[in-house]
Amino acid sequence: MSSQTGFFSRFGDAWCTGKVDVVDELFPADVAYHLPPFPDMDREGLKQLITGFHQAFPDFSLTIHEEMRDGDTTIARWSCTATFTGASPLLPLAPTGLATEGSGAHVLHWYRDTPIEVWHFGDWLGWLQRCGVMPPLG
Repeated sequence: MSSQTGFFSRFGDAWCTGKVDVVDELFPADVAYHLPPFPDMDREGLKQLITGFHQAFPDFSLTIHEEMRDGDTTIARWSCTATFTGASPLLPLAPTGLATEGSGAHVLHWYRDTPIEVWHFGDWLGWLQRCGVMPPLG
C-alpha cells in the first residue's frame, strides 16, 4: 500500500484534533511546506503552526471533497469550519467567539513515496475576516 493512500485523511486529523505526532510519520523533517502568506516551514514549523491553530480554533472541522493523483503529485480540495474561541500565539488577540469557514487545496509533490514539498492554499483573508480578526475590505 502506498503511503499516499489515506494521507489527506490522516493529515486532516492532525488539524482537527491538534495531535501533531502523526506529522512526524507523514513528513520528512526537511519537508518544504509552503503556506502563503506565512514563511515556508519544515516539519517542526508545521507542527507549531497546527498546534497554535488548534489552540485558537479547537472545534475545527474539515471536509475533504476530492483527491486526485497524477504521477508524483497529489491534490486535495477541502473546506473547513471553526470558531475562534481559544487563546493562541498564532493570533495574539482575545478570541472573538465568531464562527468562520474557508476552502482551499493542498498540492503535494512526492519522491519515492515521501511528500517532499507541500503547497497549502486557502482563503486566509476571508477566514480572518469572518472570525473577527480583520475588518472587511471596502
